[in-house]
Amino acid sequence: MFRKVAPMFLVDDVERAIQFFQNVLGAKPSASLPKSPPYEWASVELDGVELMFWEKEAVWKEYSGLVISANPASFIAYFYVEDVDALYERLRSKVEVLMEPKDQFYGVHEFTIRDPFGFVLTFAQVKG
Repeated sequence: MFRKVAPMFLVDDVERAIQFFQNVLGAKPSASLPKSPPYEWASVELDGVELMFWEKEAVWKEYSGLVISANPASFIAYFYVEDVDALYERLRSKVEVLMEPKDQFYGVHEFTIRDPFGFVLTFAQVKG
Protein backbone atom coordinates (compact mmCIF):
# COMPACT_ATOMS: atom_id res chain seq x y z
CA MET A 1 0.00 0.00 0.00
CA PHE A 2 2.55 2.65 1.09
CA ARG A 3 5.48 3.22 -1.27
CA LYS A 4 7.50 6.17 0.05
CA VAL A 5 7.37 9.32 2.13
CA ALA A 6 8.45 12.78 0.99
CA PRO A 7 8.60 15.31 3.82
CA MET A 8 7.35 18.79 3.01
CA PHE A 9 9.11 21.61 4.84
CA LEU A 10 7.08 24.81 5.27
CA VAL A 11 9.56 27.66 4.74
CA ASP A 12 9.68 31.43 4.33
CA ASP A 13 11.83 31.27 1.18
CA VAL A 14 11.68 28.23 -1.12
CA GLU A 15 14.61 29.38 -3.27
CA ARG A 16 16.81 29.71 -0.18
CA ALA A 17 15.81 26.19 0.90
CA ILE A 18 16.72 24.82 -2.53
CA GLN A 19 20.07 26.59 -2.42
CA PHE A 20 20.89 25.18 1.02
CA PHE A 21 20.00 21.60 0.16
CA GLN A 22 21.69 21.87 -3.24
CA ASN A 23 24.90 23.64 -2.18
CA VAL A 24 25.40 22.03 1.22
CA LEU A 25 23.92 18.53 0.81
CA GLY A 26 24.23 18.03 -2.95
CA ALA A 27 20.50 17.80 -3.68
CA LYS A 28 19.28 18.05 -7.25
CA PRO A 29 16.24 20.24 -7.98
CA SER A 30 13.47 18.15 -9.51
CA ALA A 31 10.35 20.34 -9.80
CA SER A 32 9.02 23.77 -8.94
CA LEU A 33 5.91 25.94 -9.14
CA PRO A 34 6.15 28.26 -10.88
CA LYS A 35 9.03 27.20 -13.12
CA SER A 36 11.18 30.21 -12.13
CA PRO A 37 11.61 32.21 -8.90
CA PRO A 38 9.99 33.31 -6.75
CA TYR A 39 8.82 29.77 -6.06
CA GLU A 40 5.76 28.80 -4.03
CA TRP A 41 6.69 25.10 -3.99
CA ALA A 42 9.66 22.98 -5.08
CA SER A 43 11.14 19.54 -4.64
CA VAL A 44 14.70 18.27 -4.60
CA GLU A 45 16.20 14.80 -4.65
CA LEU A 46 19.00 13.37 -2.53
CA ASP A 47 19.97 10.00 -4.02
CA GLY A 48 16.35 8.97 -4.50
CA VAL A 49 15.03 10.71 -1.36
CA GLU A 50 12.53 13.44 -2.23
CA LEU A 51 12.19 16.57 -0.10
CA MET A 52 9.59 19.25 -0.77
CA PHE A 53 9.46 22.90 0.25
CA TRP A 54 6.29 25.00 0.37
CA GLU A 55 6.27 28.72 1.01
CA LYS A 56 4.26 29.50 4.16
CA GLU A 57 2.11 32.25 2.58
CA ALA A 58 1.06 29.83 -0.18
CA VAL A 59 0.27 27.17 2.43
CA TRP A 60 -2.06 29.55 4.26
CA LYS A 61 -3.89 30.29 0.99
CA GLU A 62 -4.49 26.56 0.48
CA TYR A 63 -5.25 25.66 4.11
CA SER A 64 -6.69 28.80 5.69
CA GLY A 65 -7.25 27.13 9.07
CA LEU A 66 -3.80 25.63 9.35
CA VAL A 67 -1.67 26.71 12.28
CA ILE A 68 2.00 26.72 11.36
CA SER A 69 4.39 26.37 14.28
CA ALA A 70 6.87 29.17 14.74
CA ASN A 71 9.28 26.51 16.02
CA PRO A 72 10.27 24.14 13.20
CA ALA A 73 12.53 22.24 15.62
CA SER A 74 9.40 20.37 16.73
CA PHE A 75 10.01 18.25 13.61
CA ILE A 76 13.23 16.26 13.08
CA ALA A 77 14.02 14.84 9.66
CA TYR A 78 15.98 11.61 10.11
CA PHE A 79 18.09 10.49 7.14
CA TYR A 80 19.81 7.11 6.85
CA VAL A 81 23.08 7.46 4.93
CA GLU A 82 25.96 5.23 3.87
CA ASP A 83 28.86 7.07 5.52
CA VAL A 84 28.01 9.38 8.43
CA ASP A 85 31.61 10.39 9.15
CA ALA A 86 32.36 11.39 5.55
CA LEU A 87 29.15 13.42 5.36
CA TYR A 88 29.93 15.09 8.68
CA GLU A 89 33.40 16.09 7.49
CA ARG A 90 31.87 17.57 4.34
CA LEU A 91 29.21 19.54 6.23
CA ARG A 92 30.62 20.58 9.58
CA SER A 93 32.14 23.89 8.48
CA LYS A 94 29.02 24.86 6.50
CA VAL A 95 26.24 24.25 9.02
CA GLU A 96 25.24 24.65 12.64
CA VAL A 97 26.13 21.33 14.27
CA LEU A 98 23.84 20.39 17.15
CA MET A 99 25.40 16.99 17.85
CA GLU A 100 28.74 15.70 16.59
CA PRO A 101 28.98 12.09 15.34
CA LYS A 102 28.11 9.74 18.14
CA ASP A 103 27.47 6.02 18.59
CA GLN A 104 24.00 5.57 20.04
CA PHE A 105 22.82 2.69 22.24
CA TYR A 106 20.18 1.82 19.61
CA GLY A 107 22.81 0.75 17.08
CA VAL A 108 23.37 3.81 14.93
CA HIS A 109 26.19 6.29 14.46
CA GLU A 110 24.66 9.74 13.92
CA PHE A 111 25.05 13.50 13.96
CA THR A 112 22.58 16.37 13.92
CA ILE A 113 22.52 19.82 12.30
CA ARG A 114 20.10 22.74 12.03
CA ASP A 115 19.21 24.15 8.60
CA PRO A 116 18.79 27.91 7.90
CA PHE A 117 15.06 27.70 8.71
CA GLY A 118 15.57 26.04 12.09
CA PHE A 119 14.69 22.50 11.03
CA VAL A 120 16.68 19.78 12.78
CA LEU A 121 18.24 17.19 10.46
CA THR A 122 19.81 13.99 11.80
CA PHE A 123 22.01 11.77 9.61
CA ALA A 124 22.43 8.17 10.75
CA GLN A 125 24.33 5.07 9.74
CA VAL A 126 23.30 1.67 11.04
CA LYS A 127 26.24 -0.03 12.77
CA GLY A 128 27.03 -3.66 12.48
